[in-house]
Amino acid sequence: MEPKKYPYLRLGVTLFVSLAAAITFVFLLLRIDDIKNFWDTVTTGLRPVIVGVALAYLLYHSCAALEKRMTRLGRGARPLSVALVMLIVVSIIAMFFASVLPQLIQSIRSLVTNLPGMVQTQLDRLSAQLEGQTEVAEQVMQWVESIENQLMDWIRSNMLSTVSVLSRSVLTLSGVVLDLLISMIVAIYLLLDRERYVAQLRKLFFAASRKSRWNGAILDAFHQANNIFSGFISGKLIDSLIVGVVCFICLTVMRMPYALLVSVIVGVTNIIPMFGPFIGAIPSAFLILLVSPGKCLAFLIFIVILQQIDGNVIGPRILGNSTGLSAFYVIASMLLFNQLLGFMGMVIGVPLFATLYYVVKRAAEFSLRQMDMPVETEAYAAVPYNGQQPQKETAPEVKPKASVKPRAKSRTRK
Repeated sequence: MEPKKYPYLRLGVTLFVSLAAAITFVFLLLRIDDIKNFWDTVTTGLRPVIVGVALAYLLYHSCAALEKRMTRLGRGARPLSVALVMLIVVSIIAMFFASVLPQLIQSIRSLVTNLPGMVQTQLDRLSAQLEGQTEVAEQVMQWVESIENQLMDWIRSNMLSTVSVLSRSVLTLSGVVLDLLISMIVAIYLLLDRERYVAQLRKLFFAASRKSRWNGAILDAFHQANNIFSGFISGKLIDSLIVGVVCFICLTVMRMPYALLVSVIVGVTNIIPMFGPFIGAIPSAFLILLVSPGKCLAFLIFIVILQQIDGNVIGPRILGNSTGLSAFYVIASMLLFNQLLGFMGMVIGVPLFATLYYVVKRAAEFSLRQMDMPVETEAYAAVPYNGQQPQKETAPEVKPKASVKPRAKSRTRK
């Protein structure tokens, strides 16, 4: 059937498909709550698989590096490398559940129990210092009491429920252990046969893509995204672990209260770029302030020194310039993805924005090359406002020097 003989049929099919797409879109918007519930159900059921995929992605480089050093073992190099890496992961998880988690829960429980008394002690000190100034003392006390009431309400509604849930999870570890076991099994299968799964994804991609001219650009974007995410996330996790361990050792030597709890807060929030140190230092300093204002000041000085060492020494050596983004784009990406995805958005927002930045940059450079315009950003720094486009800088032509024939030696007659 030639389309020129049936133009109205082709137009009708196009209108029908467009109308069906619009109706489907409106239907999805009206049932957005049901779609969210369905998505939550699917992600909850597949949570061990999702965690296993993430674990395999994080452990891929370690397994590959270890496998290269075991090439003499032949086919046994890969299973042995995966087994050794998974053994290290199991040891870390077991150590966390055996030693760190019970102490962490005990610290939170003691904090919740002793918090009202510590707050009252600090209020008594404040009222004693403001004893001679009646009006200022009343205003300050009213302001402090309102903050105290809001803080206690938040603790009763959030922290106590969180502690009870953690306590029940520790007492009944069957569900957590089962999920971790399934995740580790999924990660092992993915690591052992990783080339085949990657080949299956490429096979689906080429089967769905009909335009071969875009395949190279899309695969290049995925390759760059893999480099950005793997370098940033794995490096940031190692960096945060080092910062948390150093913080715990130093706080223990300094005899700070809640050393383990504060170190966990500092280490976890250090995963967030730029804002992480401040997010972790503020609640930690408040906890120490309730015990001793002098130790709180020493803790703040220590955190400033630790973050300077991490930002100038530890972080650059581990991360390098894995994203290639300026500070402005880092802040913008964190604020945007925090609003969209919450805490996880602050963690993955920077590498995700870096990937989008790379894709947009490649598309812009391709369009500029098509118009025979320069792709360097410096060429657009001083563009005139008269609509004239910047031109490529061409190297000046070097004219070849004219060949000079050597003069013949004059013969002198004797």
